[in-house]
Amino acid sequence: MTFDVVATESENAALAKSLDIEGVSDVHARGSLSRRGASGQIELTGRLTATATQACVVTLEPVSQAIDVEFTVFYTFDPGDLVIEEAEKVVGMEEPDLPELIVGSRLNLADMITEQIALALDPYPRSADAPELMDNEETLERAKQEQGVHKPFANLKDLMNKK
Repeated sequence: MTFDVVATESENAALAKSLDIEGVSDVHARGSLSRRGASGQIELTGRLTATATQACVVTLEPVSQAIDVEFTVFYTFDPGDLVIEEAEKVVGMEEPDLPELIVGSRLNLADMITEQIALALDPYPRSADAPELMDNEETLERAKQEQGVHKPFANLKDLMNKK
């Protein structure tokens, strides 16, 4: 089974609101669903394209981001498939996630699309005009010298010796 979904303007607005970002547009998801062998799990693979607009973390100006991701999501009807047998198991980036449980015999493509966009969003969007942050020791030392270093407890030793 295949799917090809293009979001309407009202769906884009609802999606942006649910993600708590400024805007989403041009959302297009396409792919296919297939059963995986004896397990009965359903594999959903596809590609998602969209444009997201978020506020810059420094200037709060709008920053657009083109999203173009391929994804694979697994679904299951069996709640037992969601149990991790080893409590200390570490899941690597190359391993598939646990499957999502199908409730009511329906897959919710809108939730899956929302999740894929959320995963693709830049966690710290920055506009091109945003000032650079101090990211190394040399820059930090220079800033300390320029501003002077405030030492709130510098005179504490003298006060303690007066007793």
